Parts: sequence; structure tokens; C-alpha cells
Amino acid sequence: MDKQKAAFEKLSRLKVGALFMEMGTGKTKVALDLIASKQQRVDYILWICPFSVKHEIEAERKKWHDDLHVDIIGCESIGSSDRIFLEILRKVEGRRAFIVVDESLKIKNRNAKRTARILKLGELAEYKLILNGTPLSKNVLDLWTQMQFLSPKILQMTYNEFKNTYCEYYVRGWLRGLVKKQHNVEHLIAKIEPYIFDTDLELGKKKHYFDYFYKMSNREEYKTLKEKHLQAPVFDFLAITQVLQQHYCKSREKAEIIECLTSEINDRVIVFVKFLSSIPAGAAAITGEMSETERTEVIQDFRDGKIKVLYITYGCGAFGLNLQFCKNMIFADHTFDYAQRIQAEARIFRKGQTDDVNYYNLWCDCGLERLIKGSLDKKTNLLNEVKKEISKKGADKWLKGI
Repeated sequence: MDKQKAAFEKLSRLKVGALFMEMGTGKTKVALDLIASKQQRVDYILWICPFSVKHEIEAERKKWHDDLHVDIIGCESIGSSDRIFLEILRKVEGRRAFIVVDESLKIKNRNAKRTARILKLGELAEYKLILNGTPLSKNVLDLWTQMQFLSPKILQMTYNEFKNTYCEYYVRGWLRGLVKKQHNVEHLIAKIEPYIFDTDLELGKKKHYFDYFYKMSNREEYKTLKEKHLQAPVFDFLAITQVLQQHYCKSREKAEIIECLTSEINDRVIVFVKFLSSIPAGAAAITGEMSETERTEVIQDFRDGKIKVLYITYGCGAFGLNLQFCKNMIFADHTFDYAQRIQAEARIFRKGQTDDVNYYNLWCDCGLERLIKGSLDKKTNLLNEVKKEISKKGADKWLKGI
């Protein structure tokens, strides 16, 4: 692909760089090509990615550069296991290392242990590359840690200096710390542009969206749940939104719509869900509880047509899976995070897709679902929208409205 060649030509001259390429444009191959071009200058290659896509990266390595020796580690393991982190740290220290951080949005939270550890590894590496199709999930603040990993010399700013230069933010109340407006974006782009390659996906195919609406099965219980949380000593809006969403996602009418849709569609169908309780008993599924081998076997059966309907949870399926042999996707439950949603869509709308793709959205007739839909339409994170709503209306009024 011409854009893959352009990406390689731009970043091959640099020691650090970012492939902010749309999902499905082949950024994994470009990254492997870049590593191969510097193979004689490095003696350790580390690829950090979400655990759920390790087997995908390994398959791509074997396909394009079978001679490369790449240590592929899940970013979750680096954050949760002291032993694994120290082992990787010892491998990087004193060596000419090339580190790739795949799905680099995973290190946007500068306060997370995972981010701190990956930044530490980055300090010791000579060559660094970050990959992402959605480098921003909320605002420009998502870029600070990603650029910091590549090199502090790119921005030459602390986090607070960066925030004060490019953002105006709330300083009081529920919205404290949230970005209100962004400023000087042209200046920021000028700083990072020499180190990034950004492109859009051009498949010559179309996306078609269809909306279906259903009623919750037990509205009285839904009201009771809201009242219960109103009476709690501490109002936790994250907890209440999760509880309420899980309640209406169990709707019988919703299950009937999915059954009807999957019967009418004369082809394979992927159904994205947020809750394990949304997966029917006995249905083929990919969840976080499964091993890498089990996931690979299920995907292969789905590819071969042995499985017509495959349920996938956002946590393990929104990133990295190559499912472009399928053209139909149902969003049975909705994520709060816009970036996670478009990552899910990209599982089928990517290089290699030969047909137009169809996305079927199922929406419940309640205020919370309308809030989620509005948040996704505005390409924002729902929890930030909730904070704004509560700040305006107060917790009691907001809760009654959903």
C-alpha cells in the first residue's frame, strides 16, 4: 500500500516515531518493516501490546519477518506483575533495545503503574515506536504520556506545563480537573508532526448503520435501583451507571431482537456485549476468562463458518482482532468510551474487507441509554458527560432523568 510505504519512508530516518494509522491500514506490518530495517543496530526487541492481541502480533511477525526475534509482552502483565516487569527491565538494561508500544492509548493514564513502568523501559531504549488508530480518546492530554515515552525532548514540558499550555480546565466542583477547552492546537501539532505518521483508511467500502429500540423488562426494579443509590451515604455515579445499564441489558425484548437479526442475516455475525450476563447460555464467545489458545480456536471456527454468531466482550475484543472476513456486527450493549467503540468497529472495517459492512445498534428506551448514545455521537467519554450533567442539575435531578 502506498501509505504503508510513505509511513516507512518517513519514520525509517528516525529513532522514535508514532504510527497513528487508522485501524486496518497495516500499521503492524509497517512497524515490523521498521524494526527489520534496524535489526543490525539492536540486540533486543520488545513489543508491548494488550494481552488479547499477542497471538495476532506473533502471526503477523511469522507472516512478514519470520527471522525477527521479538519478545511480545502483554501491557497488563507489565502493570500487574512485579516479576515480569523486573525480568523485562533486566533484558532492556545495558542493551540496544527497540521497544514498540502497540495500542499506545493504553498508556494515556500517567498515574497508572502500567504507564510508569513502560515509561521507565522507554528511558532505557534507543529505538521506540508507538502504534494506535485512535491516539486521542478524550482530548490532547492523551498525547502527553505517548510523546513522553518516545522522548521528553519532543514536548519539553512537564504534564502540568502541557496542560496549562493547551487546555483550559475546570477548577471546582464535580468537573474539577476536566478539560473545558483546548488551545494552541496548531502549536502542538507543529511540535509532534515530525515524529508521527497519520492516515485514514480508504477501502472503497461503505459503513451502514441500523438502529433498533427495545423496552426494558422490569421498569419498577430499575426505579428501585435508582432510589437505592440516591439514599446511599456517598453517591457513586460510576457504580450506578454500571448497575442500571446491566439491569436493562437483560431485557427479553433485546434478546428477541438479536435472535431475529441473526436469523435474518444470511452470514456470520459478531455481537459485542459489555456484560457476561448478555451472552446466552451455550453461545460461542470470546471473553477475558479464556486462554489465548481457546480464543484462537473459536476465531478459527468462526472464520471457517462452523460458528455463525460470535459474542465478544469489549474488554478483550475491541483491540487487535482481525475479523475482516465478517461484515456484520451487532452492538447489543454499549461501551461508555468512544475510543473503545470505534476500535470495536474496526475489527471488521479494515484492510482485506471486500464488502460493505453493517452495524446494528440496539438501544433501550431509557434516559441513561440516550445519554450513552449522545456521548458516542459527540465522540466523548460518557463519564465526563455524566459529571457535566450532575454539575448542572445535581445528583437527585440527574438520576431521576435517566
